[in-house]
Amino acid sequence: MMSGRFGQSAFWIASAVVVIGILLFPGAWVHALSLDELLSRIDGQFARTKDFQADFVQETVQKSLGTTEREQGRLFFKKPRKMLWIYEKPKAKTLVVNSEKSWLYIPEDQVAYVQNTDRLLRSTATVRLLSGLSGIKNDFHVQFAASDQMESRGNHLLQLIPRDRNAGFSKAYIEINGTTYNINQVRFEDAYGNVTRVRLSNIKLNRQIKDQKFQFTPPAGVEVFPLP
Repeated sequence: MMSGRFGQSAFWIASAVVVIGILLFPGAWVHALSLDELLSRIDGQFARTKDFQADFVQETVQKSLGTTEREQGRLFFKKPRKMLWIYEKPKAKTLVVNSEKSWLYIPEDQVAYVQNTDRLLRSTATVRLLSGLSGIKNDFHVQFAASDQMESRGNHLLQLIPRDRNAGFSKAYIEINGTTYNINQVRFEDAYGNVTRVRLSNIKLNRQIKDQKFQFTPPAGVEVFPLP
């Protein structure tokens, strides 16, 4: 049960990394560019981005259960390999990832789960996206998801399929606003038909987020469960 709960968060981390890797680049998407030109501009923007923060809304559809869970909160990211997900609604929880340790803290249950970050992020595709996008085509099959590169609403749509079967998801779709070139939505699918949708808002880049924000010390009375 403990590893299962953290495993679900591991899948979300893998998905979240892709969100971070792509959502940092709101001005890079130009309809007239080829796919290779787009990826080159994205990599340049990634190099200039040191950190970012945003509000997020996450919807997870569990196909086998026929349920949809909606959560929201705040996200912080900093190079290299630092993330903080503060879930505020409907249930408080905190997911902290730094270069050494990853923590999932659930105040309501008075428990925290900890795992080595290298172990948690062992997917090649995930680690690649944390360190930069210059080799994205080595780890993903990337293509425009529609032959005309645009949806009927005027938005760009891309598809990413990981080459690594252990990436944590089977495919991702990225919808890009055709006017502002901001990301409207990212959708991830796994091999079981489960779907995770993510929307970010109030995105702020390069705010000099302190490293201390990505450290976690379990409060007094919290039971800690180390995971392999």
